[in-house]
Amino acid sequence: MLKPSRAIHHGKLDLEFEPRRGYTRMPHVFQQPPLKASRELYEGKNPTATVYIMESSGGMVAGDRNDITVKLAPDSSVRLVQQSALKIYPSYTGDTCVQTINIELGEGARLEWMPEVIIPFVDAKFRGDTTLRIARDATILWGEIVAPGREKRGEIFDYQSFHTNFKIFVEDELIAFDSLHFSPKETALGDIGVLETAMYIGSIWLVSPKAADVDVRAIQETLRVEEGLKAGMTRLEGNAIHCRWLAVDQWTMQEEMKRVYALLAEIV
Repeated sequence: MLKPSRAIHHGKLDLEFEPRRGYTRMPHVFQQPPLKASRELYEGKNPTATVYIMESSGGMVAGDRNDITVKLAPDSSVRLVQQSALKIYPSYTGDTCVQTINIELGEGARLEWMPEVIIPFVDAKFRGDTTLRIARDATILWGEIVAPGREKRGEIFDYQSFHTNFKIFVEDELIAFDSLHFSPKETALGDIGVLETAMYIGSIWLVSPKAADVDVRAIQETLRVEEGLKAGMTRLEGNAIHCRWLAVDQWTMQEEMKRVYALLAEIV
C-alpha cells in the first residue's frame, strides 16, 4: 500500500544579534514559513532584546522539519520566547518530524530561552537535536518541558517515538549531554526506574561564570517535592547547573519551574 502523500513543511529561522547604541539589535533575520520571529521588544531602558518565536502552521506533521539557528555577538543580551506549545501531529505517513536548534554565544553574551511544552499526539514521531555552543564567559539559561500527549483527551504515551539529544559545549568542550528516547509501544514507561507514575518531564539548564554564586543546596531545599512531583538540582563541571522535574500535573510543575527559572535569572 502506498503511503499517503502531503506537502512537507521545512521551516527555517536564522537570527543574529549584536549590541548597537546601548541595546541588543537583530540586524539579520531569515525566516522561512512556518517559522517566524517577532521584531525586538524592550522593557524600558533594559538593553535585552525579547523576541517571540512563532510556528504559523499550528504544529508539525509527519516529515515536517524545523531548523533554528541563533547567534549572539559578544556582549549581546537576548530573551527568546516560544509563543505556544510545539504540537507534533500523528505520523500517518510513517515519517518523523525533525527539529534542530543550534545556538552560538560570543564572549560576554547572555541568552534566556523560556520553556514551553512539546506535545506529541497519538502516533506522532519526533526527533529533536539541540546544540548550545558558548564562550567561557557567556551565560545561558535554557528550559524545556515534554508532555505525554494530550492528557485531557486521554492521550497518554500514545505516540510512536520521541527522541531528543541535548548538548552543551563551552569553548568546544562538551560539558553536558542529555538524551531522551521513548518508544511507548516498545517500553513500559510506567515501570520502576523509568518514569513510574510521572507523565511530564521538565528541565532547566544554566551555564554561566556566575554559576558559582548559586547556592544549589539552599535552592534544592526550597524545591517543591510532594506526591506527584519530584525534583532535583545538581552542579556540573564547567560552571553549569541542571534542574529536572518529573510530575503528574503539568501546571504544578510549570509554576515551580517558572519560580526556579526566575530565581536563577536574577542571580546570574
